[in-house]
Amino acid sequence: MKLDQPFVREINSWVATQLEACTRCGICAEACPFYLSLGNPEFTPIWKLELLRRAYEQNFTFSGKFKKAIGLEKPITEADLHHWRDLNYGACSTCNRCSMACPMGISVGLLMHQMRNALAGAGALPDELVQIQQTIAQNDNIFGYPNYERIGWVEYMADAPDDLYVREQAEVVYFIGCVTSFSPTAQPTAEALARIFTAAGVNFTLLGENEACCGFPLKTAGLTEAAEELIQKNVEAVAATGAHTIVFSCPACRLTWLREYAPRLPHIRPLHTTEFLAELLRAGKLTLKPLETSVVYHDPCDLARTGGVYEAPREVLQAIPNVTMLELAERRASGLCCGGGGNVEPVAPEHVSRVGTDAVKKFAATGAQIMATACPQCVRVFSKAGKAANCDITVLDVAEVVARSMRLE
Repeated sequence: MKLDQPFVREINSWVATQLEACTRCGICAEACPFYLSLGNPEFTPIWKLELLRRAYEQNFTFSGKFKKAIGLEKPITEADLHHWRDLNYGACSTCNRCSMACPMGISVGLLMHQMRNALAGAGALPDELVQIQQTIAQNDNIFGYPNYERIGWVEYMADAPDDLYVREQAEVVYFIGCVTSFSPTAQPTAEALARIFTAAGVNFTLLGENEACCGFPLKTAGLTEAAEELIQKNVEAVAATGAHTIVFSCPACRLTWLREYAPRLPHIRPLHTTEFLAELLRAGKLTLKPLETSVVYHDPCDLARTGGVYEAPREVLQAIPNVTMLELAERRASGLCCGGGGNVEPVAPEHVSRVGTDAVKKFAATGAQIMATACPQCVRVFSKAGKAANCDITVLDVAEVVARSMRLE
């Protein structure tokens, strides 16, 4: 197999149009959190896409074929695959800020996914992601714990019901996700939501060990086919509950559902938990009591910029009496990335730390007492970065802030 063939396979008329439209102005660089925090010019989005561009020009344009023939353009080599593997998996969280900045309207973020598909097809996958693929195949989660421990956090709740919130039939499924299920930093989000749903009279269920990884880590690594078995497992588990709504505290799980699951279960409404909380609020089912605090809200990439949810989290937070809401300049579509998405953390944790630290310092500089976000990975990354940088700000999920207001902690 020629080394450029996996890249050629990713090139269709849309990709060709996008690559042709790029003027290489470099404006996208000023939106990339990894370039901004680490300063490496090879971390710029346009350079990360170099192999895709090279494969396109050398195989589909006269000038590219001519330059290759006379040696002005070099073919893709094994060394190139390894180098661009490190750039694309170790310095790109697929946050999509680059797309928002492009003056030509190019979907740079989607091209990044095409680039990863090609790298995976060429076998240029980091060892850490190969291990994650094997871990998911064996345990149905990214952490490698026995999958029946997905609701282990429920057993530690003093007021947990006998059924541990796992019911055969329910109107609402709370799809917890791997990070919220197994990360001690994110588990309080699940506990808060379980208490809020109970207090609001929501007929809900957890899937327990029948919940598998949503497939996002595999999809974003370029391992599209490997995610299919997980998707089918989850489709069957959710369908069996008879639910009409499924809620996610993880924006990546929600995004994957919208793209992969929704056509298979069109009768089930997929909502992020902030959207569902906003619905409960409007229905008068949340009794919010005053909190004397200031809150700055962070827009998670997969929820806001890529997922389109901006208002629901703010609506919920602003409804809490006596809360002073603050905003960062980089908000909504230009919201800051924590650096921990897109599988970067297992590949280059030091890069995630730099990006996360730079971002959390900006939030702390607002003077807010609480930094509220709506993504378990953002909670993990920002909590760790804030402590390391001695930032005087508490990082919480929106659900945790609501639970405090309802006195459900």
